Amino acid sequence: MYICFLEHEHVKLCNLCFHSKKEVCYCGNLKTDHTDEVIKTGDSIGIHKAPTDAFGEIHWKCDYVRVSADTEATVLYKLLTEQWELSPPKLVISVTGGAKNFYLKSHLKKVFYRGLMKIAQTTGAWLITGGTNVGVMRHVGQAVRDYTLSNTKQKEVVAIGVAPWGVIHNKDKLVNEVKDICLLCF
Repeated sequence: MYICFLEHEHVKLCNLCFHSKKEVCYCGNLKTDHTDEVIKTGDSIGIHKAPTDAFGEIHWKCDYVRVSADTEATVLYKLLTEQWELSPPKLVISVTGGAKNFYLKSHLKKVFYRGLMKIAQTTGAWLITGGTNVGVMRHVGQAVRDYTLSNTKQKEVVAIGVAPWGVIHNKDKLVNEVKDICLLCF
């Protein structure tokens, strides 16, 4: 299943916002990752909008889309419930914490994993994290993975990661070559 975005919906792209003394931009990309067009503009820290080209399905049956930070919540909700056919949540659980790895004792890990999955499954909640594989987000991801692998007949648990584009590894593989496709046509 391919998911795409409205033509008038755009994604914010970096516009020469890297620090002059560093090779890494504030957006998380290397200076070499910015297009020559952006570098030639000479603008100071800024953002411009362009149609999204990052959408699709990851090999482990996981839909994704890159959206702008100012995309309307109603548009995202319609994408999740109508296009991706997720059941509307009865509860939304946002799990946040520092993006720093930490050790969790085996007993505490089991209690956290079971408790989180039980709450999510019994309430029909959506779990929202920062979308990276570090810190508490890693533990949430592992809890969902373990639950999914061991409970094939149980109710599905929805986990949504919201990560900045600049911190995604191998993001070039997420860019879709298909152009001019409408994700949400209303």
